[in-house]
This record gives sequence, C-alpha cells and structure tokens, in this order.
Amino acid sequence: MQSDISLEDSINKIGKGPWAGDGFWVSHFNFSPEVVSKFRFPKEVVFHDVTLRDGEQTPGIVLRTKEKVEIARKLDEVGVHRIEAGMPVVSKEDFDAVKEIAHLGLKAKVFAFSRLVRDDIDTALKCDVEGIICEGPVGVPKLKQFAWTYEQVIDRAVDAIDYAKKHGLWTSFFGVDESRGDVDFIKKLLSEVSEKARPDSFVIVDTFGCASPEGFGEFVRQVRDSVKEPLEVHTHNDFGLGVACAISGLMNGATTVHTSVNGIGERSGNASFEEVAMSLKYLYGQHVRFDFTKFKELSKMVQGFTRFPLAPNKPVVGDRVFTREAGISIAGWMKYNLGSESYLPELVGNEHGVFLGKKSGRHSIEWKLGQIGISANDEQIDKILEQVKRKSEETKTNVDDLQFRQIVDSVVLH
Repeated sequence: MQSDISLEDSINKIGKGPWAGDGFWVSHFNFSPEVVSKFRFPKEVVFHDVTLRDGEQTPGIVLRTKEKVEIARKLDEVGVHRIEAGMPVVSKEDFDAVKEIAHLGLKAKVFAFSRLVRDDIDTALKCDVEGIICEGPVGVPKLKQFAWTYEQVIDRAVDAIDYAKKHGLWTSFFGVDESRGDVDFIKKLLSEVSEKARPDSFVIVDTFGCASPEGFGEFVRQVRDSVKEPLEVHTHNDFGLGVACAISGLMNGATTVHTSVNGIGERSGNASFEEVAMSLKYLYGQHVRFDFTKFKELSKMVQGFTRFPLAPNKPVVGDRVFTREAGISIAGWMKYNLGSESYLPELVGNEHGVFLGKKSGRHSIEWKLGQIGISANDEQIDKILEQVKRKSEETKTNVDDLQFRQIVDSVVLH
C-alpha cells in the first residue's frame, strides 16, 4: 500500500537545491543526473556582444558614435567579456566609433568585424582593437549565391587570417551559413586554416536560424572533435530557437556565445543576451557572472537609442513580463510571488505590475490602491471594480493610472 505524501514532505524534498534560492524557483528536473550528465559546458561561458554590429544591422536602426560609446560602457558595467564594436569599413562614423570604444579603457575586450579582405583588416588595425572576427562564406546556398569555389574559400580564409595574426590581432574565423555547409568541407577548411594561419578560435554559425537545437548541437560536437581551437557559437532566431541553439552549442563543447541586447539583429534577430544569460545561470546552473540587476536598465538604453520597440512580454526585460490582470491570478500571486513566476523581477532590475481591466478582481483594486496610498472600504472597492470593468469593456483596453485615479476619486471622495 502506497504511503501518503504530504505537501510538507514535497517542500522539504524539492524546495531546496540549485533550482531554488533567493528570488527564484525553477524546475528540479533540469538538474536530474540523467540531464546533467549530457552537458559539456565550459567552466565559464564567454559572452561576445554583437549589439553594435549585428544588432545595428536590424533594418531601420542607426546608432551614432556617442550612443555606441554609451552602450559599450553599459555592457562593460554589466560585465560582458567582449564587445564587437562594429565594422570599421562601413563608414567614417563606424570607424570613429570603433576606435573611440577601443580607447575607453574598458575591462571588456574590444573587437571589430571584417570580411576576408586585407583592406578590412588594415582598417580594423587603425582602430587599435584587440581582436577581429573575420567572416567568409561556407554554406552551400551562400557559396552558390557568391559563386565561390571551395578552393577560393580556403585560400582567402588562410590569407586573411594569417595576415591578421601576423599583424598582432586576436583572430577568429566566422563561417557564414555554416549550418547549411557540407561537414566534410567544413572540417577540411578549418583544418587548413588551423594549420596554415593559426586562428585563435572558430565561430560556428547558424546565420539564417535554420538549425534545430539538436542539429546544431550535433554539428558543434562534430567540429569540436575535429579541431583543437576553441569554438564560439553565433545563432539567429528565424524559427524562434536562437537562444536554444546557442545553449545547445555551448552544451556540446563551445566556450563562447555571441548575443545581442534585446535579441536585435537582422531578420528576426540574434540570440538574446539577457535570455541566454538567465537560462544558463538559472536553468542550467552554469557559472555566469554579470550584474543581472542592470539588465532592464541596459535593455531600456538600447531600446531608446535604437528606437526599436520590444514586445511588452519580451522575456526577462519586457515591460509587462511581471504584470498581471486576471483577478484570480493576482489573488494567488499576492500570497506568494514564486507560486506565480519562476523568478522575481528584482533579479533583473524589472518590476511587478498590475493591469486593470475587465478581468480584474478585488485583489487588483486593493493592490493598486496600496500603490497610490488610498484606503477604501469593501463597498467602495466593489464600486471601483465595477467602474473599472465597465471602462475597460467600453474602450477595449486596460484602465490606465490616470483613469483609475479618476474612478477612485469619484467613488471615495463623493
């Protein structure tokens, strides 16, 4: 006969562990031995930020030098390891921005981006950056588009990487459209670049976000087993799996991840910095050292300078991620926050909120009254709630703070 199991027993059983702590409680299944045994994470993941280059390539975004400098300072303040400051050959202002960021004296290493072209590398050298990410086409569709042969790719990659290395740059080869490449060619390419040019790392790239997390992880594992250099991963979000693919790559042997603040980037964007960082720390228990409390502040800065709006329910930094409207949800949340969310907003510098509308209940009114420091009796609360619901139905939207105050005044003061 099965013995009874009490809630207290379960709390003692799963209420403590790497999945639960001050301000968070995620699933303990994440940390089961069967799951953890498959990890090949590095001791510490290096974050390479691409907001100022790939992020600015988002259609419609233009960042001026002063704005790039401020974002770079904030990234450094948060603790990002490497900052890709831009592609200096794009324009004089891009050149000036990269050079100024390189001379800020940041703790983060400052990199530039280039093609497999010596002039690009010379321009980066004039900016005094520490390193360079050097891109070349690798995927079969991209090579078909460029009309390059495999021999041309190898020759140009070896020449450019060797040239950059001989001029003192920390250098990584970035394979465009790599996830749609022939793995036999990729291994040959990386082997020859490794032997003849001695790069510092290789970036494994899902340029068009078309790999599944499982497929990308397997790709990284195969490359990891065939080259000696450290691997980096750069993923995009065309199927909404950019973060998952980035983590899969890290789980299978990569040591560095490329991310952008708010996930901005070409098409549907890059792997989101804040989502990758939070997932690695709280869902996978990895050693990630950032000032997480400044994530919202960093996000707002980037939103302001790029004028690129985010979905209000954007994970981690969205304005309404921790906001509720349904009365029944708010009633439980007010009793115990972590019964209604996996982590508290304070961890990332965000905040709780209550939306007032047709789905509101008495607890919603009580919470909002507490915010503005007004007391009301039960009868008044019922009247306020009735008017809030009616106003929301009439306008087909929420009741904002000004409208709420007007409703409160009409009930409490009369």
